[in-house]
Amino acid sequence: MRRQSNRHQLRLITEISITPLLDLVLVLLFVFMLAAPLMKDGGSIMVPTSSASPVPNGPRDVVTLALDKSQSLTLDGRSVAMNDLGQELANIVKTRPQAGVLVQIYRDLPVQELVTLMDVLNTAGIAKTSIATLSNVVP
Repeated sequence: MRRQSNRHQLRLITEISITPLLDLVLVLLFVFMLAAPLMKDGGSIMVPTSSASPVPNGPRDVVTLALDKSQSLTLDGRSVAMNDLGQELANIVKTRPQAGVLVQIYRDLPVQELVTLMDVLNTAGIAKTSIATLSNVVP
């Protein structure tokens, strides 16, 4: 007579091991806890300020372009509209081709304002620029 054993017989697994599931949940929790502070609306970037003195090797003829807290533009102390800025800078390039532009911008303004100003400077043909971020821009 032959004996039969249960060792080779297939069995149904009726229970699920939750250990891998808990590992996955804890890893996801850890990742989201680290990523949550980074997902804040960080649309504005703080531009660093410097306390260094101006570079002495800069151009002798400097035009100052200032953008203050209320986003009003001044070019060498006189108020200029953003639409007229390109033409004003083009006139400066024609009359004084070696002139450099010092851009003074209020430090809490969005970086996009600085990018817009730099685009206008580039379009006007200004070759030498310097940027200063200030807590108070006084033209």
